[in-house]
Amino acid sequence: MRKGLQTLEFSFEGNALTHFGGLFLIQRFCNKLRLRRRLQRILKAAPDWIDDRPEDMIMTFLYVLVAGIQRVNKTEILQYNGLFLSLIGLKRFPDPTALRRFLKRFPPPAIRQMVRLHDQLRTELFVLPKPRTQLEFHLDSVVLTLYGKQQGARKGYNPRKKGRPSYHPILCFESHGQEFWHGSLRPGDTASNTGARYMVKRCLEKVPSGIARSRIRFLADSGYFSGKLIHDLDQAGCGYIIVASKVKNFLAMAHRAGFKTMHFGWGVAEFEYKPQKWKQSHRFIVVQRPIEEDPDEVDQLTLFQVGRFKYSAYVTNLDLKAKNVWRCHHSRANIEKSIRELLYYLALNKIPTQEWTANVAFFQVLLFAYNLVHWFKRLCLPKEYFGATVETIRNDFLVLPGKLTCRGGRNVLQLPRDYHHRKTFLEAAEKIEKLRLGI
Repeated sequence: MRKGLQTLEFSFEGNALTHFGGLFLIQRFCNKLRLRRRLQRILKAAPDWIDDRPEDMIMTFLYVLVAGIQRVNKTEILQYNGLFLSLIGLKRFPDPTALRRFLKRFPPPAIRQMVRLHDQLRTELFVLPKPRTQLEFHLDSVVLTLYGKQQGARKGYNPRKKGRPSYHPILCFESHGQEFWHGSLRPGDTASNTGARYMVKRCLEKVPSGIARSRIRFLADSGYFSGKLIHDLDQAGCGYIIVASKVKNFLAMAHRAGFKTMHFGWGVAEFEYKPQKWKQSHRFIVVQRPIEEDPDEVDQLTLFQVGRFKYSAYVTNLDLKAKNVWRCHHSRANIEKSIRELLYYLALNKIPTQEWTANVAFFQVLLFAYNLVHWFKRLCLPKEYFGATVETIRNDFLVLPGKLTCRGGRNVLQLPRDYHHRKTFLEAAEKIEKLRLGI
């Protein structure tokens, strides 16, 4: 075995080094979206910002989140990252105090303007790379355990840290495009279905006009089982599958209807029923499954145990076979994947300040960053990356040692010689340059 380095000298003269060399792709993609200019235009009516320009600060947060730096105080490492500064166009990187101060000064009207820009970009990119003709919305909420004295932090349902104050945001994702669609930060004692009707309304308002309501589905768990919400969906002409709460109330009707064998000892029954205070009867599906089948998976579902079986119930207006209703709802696991990305790869569980409005601003910037990565993946990477997570995209393309040099008057980004994804990286850069977004 050869010996390693025997002598080594140190030099602190490098000023264009980074381990985020691949962030160049995101920077070029943002340029194609004209994101900085559009932010500058919508925030020009904001208060007189004392420190850095608001569009620069938002772009900084977007790049930091995409790069995987999850805590504001960890951004100090970027203050001497010369290439990172060159990519985002700053002479100096804001210190953590400046970043938090910016969030605290971000007024609600400016937050709403940023959200509208996010919605505009989603609409403009919706038809790329090819138009979609149907949408499947997944509704869910997540508990964010808090350890400081944040405004709006209240004690509510918290399965992991009982008794701890928390936030309880509600989220909606579109399954086919893997996009965030709408969301709201809420105090921790808020019920799951609080604001769900408004959520559905806002999601439908954002749907492109070419998509018929009959081509839209909503999937949700038992926290959203509500006669009023289901009536709204019926009136809107949308399809839905929602897990029914209090499964034991439906077992007698399911047994009278009779269970038909599905597979591996599973059974499925269907019947019409009008719960109390509902305006009309609806189709209900009850699924029966043996307890010993996939215990880990069973624990994740809304199931009621009787004897050797556990049961789950669903209400739907879809014209599908009963067993296919369960299979369709089972695809809702996609939203669990999206929420895990937000929590573990994009710092949703790292609330940066103690002020409510500042945390709402951070929440919306974070969701913007989530969609930015998924738009890049959808438009610039090969099909095999369509189901890839933010962490996979980051590891394969963004976290790369890099050095910015100048040769013959041209900027050159030096990347590792034996980089495994070199071909895909270059193809992605070429696709970005060829994008014609009409924005």
